[in-house]
Amino acid sequence: MSNIKSKLKRLIGWIPDESGFKRKMRVHQGWWRTCVLGEVEGEHPIEENRTVCSTIKNGRDTYKNFLTPTVSQIVKNTLQKRKQRDESGIIEEDRLFDNLLSSQPVCFNFFGELSADPSFAFSVLHQFYHELTEVTDVLFEFAPEKNYTQDNSAFDVAIKVKSGNSIGLLGVECKYTDAFSSTEYDKLAYKEIFQRSTQFKEPYSKYISSQFNQLFRNQLIAEALVQNGEYTFVKTALFCHQEDQKTLQIGSEFQKMLHDGKEIFRIITYQSLIENIQKLDLPWVKRELSMLLWARYCATQLSEEIYKKD
Repeated sequence: MSNIKSKLKRLIGWIPDESGFKRKMRVHQGWWRTCVLGEVEGEHPIEENRTVCSTIKNGRDTYKNFLTPTVSQIVKNTLQKRKQRDESGIIEEDRLFDNLLSSQPVCFNFFGELSADPSFAFSVLHQFYHELTEVTDVLFEFAPEKNYTQDNSAFDVAIKVKSGNSIGLLGVECKYTDAFSSTEYDKLAYKEIFQRSTQFKEPYSKYISSQFNQLFRNQLIAEALVQNGEYTFVKTALFCHQEDQKTLQIGSEFQKMLHDGKEIFRIITYQSLIENIQKLDLPWVKRELSMLLWARYCATQLSEEIYKKD
């Protein structure tokens, strides 16, 4: 091992004994923390008295887990509104501010600039949903005011849209390295929404299995919003890394479990969203955003020398 590589590894800090996609992403975030943010490693989110390469310290003060000042402001606004309204859904602030591997900062980094500029959001999303005519708002950790599912289920990102005279919503589940919840949640409210819906092809028991439970609960929110007349249409989506094969497989299987699955449940990767941003005729600040997203989440060739085991 070269002297420089050895020093860099010491600066990056502790890398758990992992393999595959999660190790690759953790090392990349450790590289980002060290070489881009210039921050020391932070506390391990689970193990006490241990630091880990993929977290920072004092992110609540520095907002360094977010890519642009605009995104940081959207985070501040979102947290303030949630405190004022006592909204449903859960934002774990330690993960949001300090954990570089968490999907919570992913939501804001990819969709925060879209929230600040609905016309930009429309230009990006229209490439995925050609029927859209307008984006009116982008919200985070969104749950309906009426708790149809009788739990803490929420869309990580909710995009209010129009298609002609129809008012709609796009509900997005965001993933990075975190797995789907392994808990098999089941409530009477789920069955009631399920039985009123015409979108589900498989027996109820398959949807509440741990593999599909989280995506199923999101779909239940979508179905309930339409059933109760809050929106003309609600479509759901899974947003994940293009190299996360396990999540992509689960999303693909869930899509097949729905009538018109490709129409009502979309799988969008980091790569495809970045590519669609780059296709637009953009001012430099927006184009720079796409490059920052690529560098932070996709450009693992920048950190692969660290990832390689000697």
